[in-house]
Amino acid sequence: MAYQKLNVKTLLGAIQSVVENRTGLKCYDAVPLNAPSPFYFMEFSGSLPANTKTMFRDNMTVYIHCIAEKSESTVQVADLIDQLRETLTADILLPEPFELIMQTEEGIQTIKTDETGEKHGIVAYTFMVCYGFRCKV
Repeated sequence: MAYQKLNVKTLLGAIQSVVENRTGLKCYDAVPLNAPSPFYFMEFSGSLPANTKTMFRDNMTVYIHCIAEKSESTVQVADLIDQLRETLTADILLPEPFELIMQTEEGIQTIKTDETGEKHGIVAYTFMVCYGFRCKV
């Protein structure tokens, strides 16, 4: 019997909903042209199997980009990162039969200045999703 794995768009939609509801800022999966900052956008990085003797599960990594208003200072982007970290202490709710086992921040990947002058921070998160249980027959 094959188990259905979680669709990437379902995970991204669940993350997007939590980020927008808890921060009050837009969270895109594709940034519209000339979108006003500050905002967040997500980028799916990949998925790796993390099966155990009892569970079928995947580790799904998502990069969340924090785009601050144009500034010389990194204070605004640091505030966005802190706000994101606080926001993602809330559980991400997934539809049945999937269960979020763990969500882990993998750290700040980089903080840079974009060509537009906006500060840009990237924070990685890994979401461990269970999609089935093994059983002996």
